[in-house]
Parts: sequence; C-alpha cells; structure tokens
Amino acid sequence: MLRTVISWIAIVFWTTVFGVWGVFLSIVFPSRITRYAIRPWAQLVLKSCGVRVELEGVENLPKEPSIIMYNHQSTFDIFAFAASLPIEWKAVMKQEVASIPFVGWVSKLTGHYFVARDNSSRDVQEIRKLVEKIKSGPSVLIAPEGTRSSDGKLLPFKKGGFVVAMYAGVPVVPMVITGGKDIMPKGSLSIRPGTIRINILPPIDTKKLPSGKEGREELLRLVREAMLGFLDDSEGKTADEVLKTSHTV
Repeated sequence: MLRTVISWIAIVFWTTVFGVWGVFLSIVFPSRITRYAIRPWAQLVLKSCGVRVELEGVENLPKEPSIIMYNHQSTFDIFAFAASLPIEWKAVMKQEVASIPFVGWVSKLTGHYFVARDNSSRDVQEIRKLVEKIKSGPSVLIAPEGTRSSDGKLLPFKKGGFVVAMYAGVPVVPMVITGGKDIMPKGSLSIRPGTIRINILPPIDTKKLPSGKEGREELLRLVREAMLGFLDDSEGKTADEVLKTSHTV
C-alpha cells in the first residue's frame, strides 16, 4: 500500500512539473516537446514506480512515416513507449483524454489526435481526415483494441485505424507490449514494480494489399496474427521468428 501511495504521489508530481513545462514548450518550441518533456516525464514516472522497460526491434521502425499499432493492457503501456521509443510520434487518443489536466492540454497543443470512443461512423469520418497528416509525419500510434484489456488477451479490433492505414498507404508496424497488466491492471489503482517489454515487429507493406474493404480486413488479420503469435509464444521468439509464421506481406 505504501509503495502504491508513493508511486501515485510521484506520478502526480512529475505530471504537474512536466505538464507546466510541456505547455510552455508546446507554445514556444513545439518541435522539442517529445525530447524535452514527454520522454523525460515518462522516464521519471517509471523510475519512481520501480518499473523497467526492455525494448526490442527498433530496427523494424521504418524511416518514413508509419502507423504503429500496439496492444493495450495497462496505463503503464503509455509511460513505457513514451519513455523508450527513439522517434517522434503522435498518438490517437480517446476524446476523454483531452480534458485531463496537463496530459490532455499538452496533447491538444502538440497536435495529437482525438476520436470518439464508440467507433461510430462519424468517428471513422473524423479519422479519415488524418490521412494527409499521417503521410507527412510523424508516425502515429494507435491501439486498435480501443481500450485496455483486463486479462491481457487481445480484444476485438476497431476498424478505424485500418481504414486510415489503407487510405494513407503507409507501413503498419505491429508492436507488442507485455508486463503492464502485472504492474497496474485495468480497474486497479495498485502499482507494483516490474518490467514492461516492448517488441516492435517487422512492418506490413499496405501498398501490397488489395484495395478497399478486402485490403482493410487483410491488414487487420495480419496485425492480429502478428500480435497473437508473439503473445502466445511462451518461449519468447524473436520478432523475425514470429513474423515467419504470421504471413506478413
């Protein structure tokens, strides 16, 4: 209990400090926000909570703009990739995040994307407007499940991110995050120390897929198979070994 209390105090403290700093940077030097506010904020939160991050597969990140799709088990997933990804990125977030003090304010000021939670047709129309922005970069992170999984198993995927990927014609990179549910599972405020592992799998070339609905469904299948192949592998194969059995284009 004491460990959890200390961790939450640290989260509030570092979020407030870097939130104020981030608001300033986003107005004066917006191009420096990831390097000098978001990344150090996440790193200090993780360190204060006794959480380590192991990152593998960085070589699979394309040099051109891409869409990175990740599974979502815990709030700490966000801290983990914010602290460790060595690239500039934007994220697609639920609309509710925009109203969170500091986190939401900085996210809005720095151009992150907000969508409705219900995946309605209006939501998809809004997402389609992001296509041109995605083409020009930076890369975009999307959690296709739309929310956190309570047991670590993949939830059904929402179609919005796959619609965007097919219209944009950019590579899609599956990213598997494990360990977060043991640190802070969905529905719990308890925080335990531990390790989060991020595995970046080889990219999928959307330009080699069929057009329209057929291509979108094929992309969804490929991303899901890649993630499941890694999550179901108790022996911890490398990213390349997993993709050999996932029929990635």
